Amino acid sequence: MTEALQSLLAAATGRPCGRGRLPLVAGQPASLPYTVLYPQGGLLDGAPLADRSEDGQFLYQVTVVAARTDQAEWLADRVRQALLGRTASGDWENLILVPGVDVWARELLVDDGVDPAGADDGMVTAVQRYKLSATAYRASSVPQGTGSDPMGAC
Repeated sequence: MTEALQSLLAAATGRPCGRGRLPLVAGQPASLPYTVLYPQGGLLDGAPLADRSEDGQFLYQVTVVAARTDQAEWLADRVRQALLGRTASGDWENLILVPGVDVWARELLVDDGVDPAGADDGMVTAVQRYKLSATAYRASSVPQGTGSDPMGAC
């Protein structure tokens, strides 16, 4: 799940995304702005997620790191759009592709906005926390990424 989310963030925002640390580009530290993804654990509802038709909630923090406040706001907006954006038909704009798992819901839990405290030192941050809800499925049942929501939410 974490690897899929990290890939989605980098592709959809057009900026590097590190996992728990500064991202590297061609072996070198990425230039600003970039994001850092922090897995925060999760909750299982019922049997383990590996059992069919059981749900899990996975919590993630996305920290935007930028040189200026306007850069941080711009990238924070792109992260929100990447994770919460919908098409005209109500599908997710960006699928979180995890083999054998349907990520059927996404929720922004916290958006702390931009913290300009480090602007004088050339480093501004913004923090967002998300909850992803997922269900394991059998290959013969719901196709990955389409969800089982009758309202077409996924």
